[in-house]
Amino acid sequence: MDLCMAPGVADHRMGVLVLLALVFGLRRGEVLGLMWNAFDPDARTLRVTHSVKRLKNRDPDGINKTRIVISELKTRRSRRVLCLTPELIEAIKHHKAVHNKERLKAGADWTEHGLMFPTAFGNPSDPDTFSHLFSRLAKKTGLGHWHPHELRHSGASLMLAQGNPLHVVSEVLGHASIAITKDVYGHLLEGDRRAATEAISGALLGKQPPVAPKVAPKDAEDTGRRSEISRPLTA
Repeated sequence: MDLCMAPGVADHRMGVLVLLALVFGLRRGEVLGLMWNAFDPDARTLRVTHSVKRLKNRDPDGINKTRIVISELKTRRSRRVLCLTPELIEAIKHHKAVHNKERLKAGADWTEHGLMFPTAFGNPSDPDTFSHLFSRLAKKTGLGHWHPHELRHSGASLMLAQGNPLHVVSEVLGHASIAITKDVYGHLLEGDRRAATEAISGALLGKQPPVAPKVAPKDAEDTGRRSEISRPLTA
């Protein structure tokens, strides 16, 4: 059963959060830190700019040992722009309507932080509380005990399975470098490497009709650039 469409998940107040985390492989703190001012339905983009974390309280006189904070992402690779489909935009807009109803219901008890997925009173959602919630939702759909990080791994796997280049997947995931993406998910490309070897082997050894290479006209100047004949068509 599709997790995002499963009863109890799709209609949950955090259902769109689960959807975005899966589609883009977002980290738990990143998806909890998504901001409304980073959502641009006209440009069809969503910027990842902040993260919600639980940190140790350094105040010796503090009552609580930890505190929840909203922090700005510091690296260029972690601050990224996600491209949205019309379906995702509609899902976010629907969530916005639900969000506005909760804000009106909370009234004076609402604390505005600009978050897309806050608590019912506007405060940052506790990452650990969300992990427990997500685990319960996953169990209800028959997936067993899942952690939100499973959404990140699943999203990355789906992107690679659809044939997206490794460097694109790395940018969407916000990895510090493509080397990290390759180390973590490189094993998923084994099938692609085998297919590429079989294709060239078949072409060279006669197991399938060889594909004629695209060559420049004989009178073309050898400048190291592709000719118009070999350049792929663009819309």
